[in-house]
Formats: sequence, C-alpha cells, structure tokens
Amino acid sequence: MVGLLLLASSGCGSRKQVQIPSEWRTPPSATTQAQRAPAAVPPSTAPPPAPGLILKPPPQFKEKDVEPGLETIQPPVPEKKQAVVHPPQHLASMHLVDQARAELSRGRPDAAIPVLEQAVQVDVHNGDAFLGLARAWKMKGARRKAVEFAKKAEVLFQDDSRKLKEAYLLEAELYRELGDTNKSNLYKQKASEL
Repeated sequence: MVGLLLLASSGCGSRKQVQIPSEWRTPPSATTQAQRAPAAVPPSTAPPPAPGLILKPPPQFKEKDVEPGLETIQPPVPEKKQAVVHPPQHLASMHLVDQARAELSRGRPDAAIPVLEQAVQVDVHNGDAFLGLARAWKMKGARRKAVEFAKKAEVLFQDDSRKLKEAYLLEAELYRELGDTNKSNLYKQKASEL
C-alpha cells in the first residue's frame, strides 16, 4: 500500500503528490530485522539483550555481598588545584612590580616609585604594586603616604591570607614609627590571627 502526501510549493501555488512507501510508515517487525541481520555472526555466550535495550545496567552490589575483612578504605582524593589564569594586564603589572622590587632591594625608592605607579596603571587591582608603593614611600620617610598605599593593598588582599598578613605587619610597623602604638598593636593582632 502506497500513501500519498501533498506538499505545497512556495511561490507558485501548485501542489505535488509524493508517494511514501508503506514500509517507511510502520516500524520494522522482528522478522524483518532478523532477515536483515548478517548470517556470519558468531554465537555469543552472553544472553541476548532485551529488545530496545542498548546498554546493560551496571551490576548492583550490596554490603552483605562483601566478605568481612575485605573492605578497603579509600584515602580521600586530594582536590586538584585549579591553575590560576591571570589576565595579560596582571602579568604585565607583576613584571613591573618585580622590576621595582629589584630597585628597592638596591635601596633606590626613587627609581622604584615610577615603575610601581606604572604597574598600578596597568592593573589597578594589583595589591603587590600598592604594597611595593607603601614600602618605597616608607624608605623615603613618607610614612603617612606609605600607610595609604598599605591600606589599599590590604583591601585587595582580602582573599589571600599570606599577603594580607604581610600588609598588616607593614601597617603595624608604619604606625609604630608614627608613634601610634594602639594601631600598631591592633595590626599586629590582626596579623597573628591569620
């Protein structure tokens, strides 16, 4: 039996008749599938899968199936640390910070400050650049200005306890040099709690 299908063609308004073979309209029967199967398939020792089932379910084990004394305790799998991917601005800014650290280690804060200011312009969220500026201004004797930069670094290091502790200790030292022992002790205490 052949079915007819009418299709409307866009644009010309005419209709075409298309014949659809009857075997396309009904699902194939089991006998039709057996006729199409290759005859040279070696016999299998496994039972045939259920009709329509492609994957077998995994075996089910219960606690009573395990012999006593054979249980193994698996050590916890350590979480893999995700590699931190920094944007190019941060990497360029950190390169400048490294250059400034070299200048500070030579005792040249005047050479380090412009490099650190450029690092801040490249990446305004670089706490290391602000901490470097605080150290440079401290070396020049401008402790109040150094405290301002240390506070900016403190804000940016809220998610990094090691660097936050470094900022707290620098602030404690700056306040001690400014003669404010209460704030110096407060920042020492904050650093010790990290």
